[in-house]
Amino acid sequence: MGNSQSHPLNYVWTNTLSYSLNTRKHSLDAVFGTEFTRFVQEGFSARREGIYLEDRDFAHIGVTTGSKYELRSSADEYTYFSLFGKANYVYDTKYLLSFTLRRDGSSLFGKNNRYATFPAFSAGWRIKNESFMENLDFLSDLKLRAGWGANGSVQGLPRGYTSTPFSTDYFQTSYPVEGNETGALYSGYYRTWLGNPDLKWETTTQTDLAVDFGFLNQRLRGSLGYYSKKTKDILVQTPYIAAMGEGGEPWINGASMNNRGFEFELAFGSDPKNAFQYTISANIGTYKTKLVDLPQNVVNKYPGDGVHDLVLGRTPNILYGHVADGIFKTQEEVDNHAEQPGKTVGRIRYKDLDGNGYIDNYDRTYVGITDPDFYGGITFDLAYRNFDMNLFFQGVYGNKVNNIWKQESDLWNITVPAGKNHPVRILDAWSFDNPDADIPAISNSTQNAENRFSSYYVEDGSYLKLRNIEIGYTLPGRISEKLFMQHLRFYASARNVLTLKKGWGNDKYTSFDPEMPDYGYLTPFSVSFGLNVKF
Repeated sequence: MGNSQSHPLNYVWTNTLSYSLNTRKHSLDAVFGTEFTRFVQEGFSARREGIYLEDRDFAHIGVTTGSKYELRSSADEYTYFSLFGKANYVYDTKYLLSFTLRRDGSSLFGKNNRYATFPAFSAGWRIKNESFMENLDFLSDLKLRAGWGANGSVQGLPRGYTSTPFSTDYFQTSYPVEGNETGALYSGYYRTWLGNPDLKWETTTQTDLAVDFGFLNQRLRGSLGYYSKKTKDILVQTPYIAAMGEGGEPWINGASMNNRGFEFELAFGSDPKNAFQYTISANIGTYKTKLVDLPQNVVNKYPGDGVHDLVLGRTPNILYGHVADGIFKTQEEVDNHAEQPGKTVGRIRYKDLDGNGYIDNYDRTYVGITDPDFYGGITFDLAYRNFDMNLFFQGVYGNKVNNIWKQESDLWNITVPAGKNHPVRILDAWSFDNPDADIPAISNSTQNAENRFSSYYVEDGSYLKLRNIEIGYTLPGRISEKLFMQHLRFYASARNVLTLKKGWGNDKYTSFDPEMPDYGYLTPFSVSFGLNVKF
């Protein structure tokens, strides 16, 4: 019998003051404000066995009779306080300026670094509104944009890590202080975690450059942008050696990372005079991420031995493991290969990268990057008279994924979960009758350690999906008016409709959905019907 209660309270207090000024050529809007947030939570839970009778009058903890019981409690509290201001200025509809300033404070940090200031500004130039552009009728819009800004984050930092607390646990810390081991023992304390009073805000600065353009009276329009993001003082929990005792994992500001990329958007629409209307919109983007600084103890725990394959200068979104080099097809191949415990005909062969004649952890390397080369989408908006249709396609290209399901689709010796069947792929496993197979022989043995992570599980994560489709019909105005409505539209829509492509080339994805390569829930297909009414 168990019972639990939790009482969370969230307080938000916001005050703003706005100012607006508009003259013939000048326009100014400004906002100043403060915001205070406080979260408080208290809870407890209790459990005890031995219910006398499964009835509401008797099924509660107070009347249980069991000797085993459990009592727990929880508490949490944190606060944020911010001062902020923003001003937007436009001169003669051509020149645009914006400035933002924030002063943020959080109880999650020590008093020395509780507050931090984050400025941001941007500027724009509507070149099309200049007098020297008046005769360029084919160009309907041209604008340059630039901006720089900083913001802070706590990045999921747990509460209380600026101090070092201690906890009691009778069963872990009790000790016969007076030498009497037969009587009552005294409870001691253990360190819950190692505090860091110098923790401060994780800060991200970003620079944006972009150009917006339009042609043919905005029938063709788009934008091209570049961004560069730099994050410093990233909050990380460092590894530690066991000699430090319990709770030795301090949180520190110890990492820096850069991210940059391009984004391109383009849209083309039909002549507004035509009965058949359409708009085709597409976007494509790319980004590159690089770790530029890490604490030394974190570097040593990252893939590599501290000398080979250092993670610095690379993306953190990497897959690291052994390189699978096919299947042993003959005994001669087994005999001529490096020392590999469990190797035999029909098993996975791993590359000896360091050439020492033995397969070990020093033969691991980077076997894939989960960042895509580019991502994008395309939308079709179609309309004819009272009918309309929307189609949205989305995809990524060039990324690798760890296909965890492949352990069950190809290997019987790693796991045979209850209530599950292996896919039919395993029927094509290596055997003397099927010597050219790329799937290891069926076996209950794990002597070859094929559960180790290797490139065998790395596959192309590219995909192209029809995300959404919606079809609608709007009643003519004269009919909806008779129904005392201004607007009435019926529609049917479907989401996550179809995966058109799973991987490219020969490196295709072999499981269900490359977007969900692990044991997470697959994205469901759903259909809905509805209507939009406006009175």
